[in-house]
Amino acid sequence: MNLRHTQTVTTHRSLYGRAFRVSVAVTLLTAVAAAQTAFSQSSNDAMSLLLDQNRQLQAEIQALRGQLDEQGFEIKKLQRDSLNRYTDVDQRLSDLEVAAPQTAPPASAQRAQGGTPAVNQAPSQGSPNASTRPSLQPAVLSEQQLYQMAYDSVINSHFERSIAEFDQYLGQYPEGRFVTNAHYWKGQAYLYLERFEEARSAYEIILEQYADSSKLPDAMYGLGLAYQGMGNIQRARQMLTDIKRRFPNTGVANLADTRLLSL
Repeated sequence: MNLRHTQTVTTHRSLYGRAFRVSVAVTLLTAVAAAQTAFSQSSNDAMSLLLDQNRQLQAEIQALRGQLDEQGFEIKKLQRDSLNRYTDVDQRLSDLEVAAPQTAPPASAQRAQGGTPAVNQAPSQGSPNASTRPSLQPAVLSEQQLYQMAYDSVINSHFERSIAEFDQYLGQYPEGRFVTNAHYWKGQAYLYLERFEEARSAYEIILEQYADSSKLPDAMYGLGLAYQGMGNIQRARQMLTDIKRRFPNTGVANLADTRLLSL
């Protein structure tokens, strides 16, 4: 009886010890699984954050590339226009030299020929000996020269002067080759002066009258900035979003995307 009782107690203790070890093992496994789950969730959150940051950096890089493309285009255009301007000026000087009247012979030559030099004779209007230096008036400038003069002013940050010069160009050449560009750069000048309502009017002329122009997306972007300056954030967002929809994968679309992030 005692032997059987002893065996029973021993068996019971063995089973209890085994159950306790199994319970501890299960607890440890549960803790490990929970830790792995938490670590996996933390890793997923960190990965999502890194992916978001990577997408944002890619968008910013694309916007910077768009800005570089635009600046590179403007530099090439400026170089080309400057070369054309200098060539045109050289041609005009050559024409003036050919058309210049013959100067009067000096007084000594007149005496030798028996003539009497004129005294206190007022110089003629076209005489090269006139006391005042002749200057080119805007009326004699070609269309390209008049536009280039206004463009140079806005590029050199003479915004007030450029606005007056663009108005002069538009008044003389309302159907000229550079009309769309003149309205655009006039809007840019107003934008830099923070005269947002006038900038809006200049850009909207392009949207309403020159919708097939290559300057349309740039004018839309400028219009979005004008709306932002006026405090109309809803219209600014609408305009910038429209740029992304109508002109995807372009430099101006990347600029619009970056600007939207700041609104």
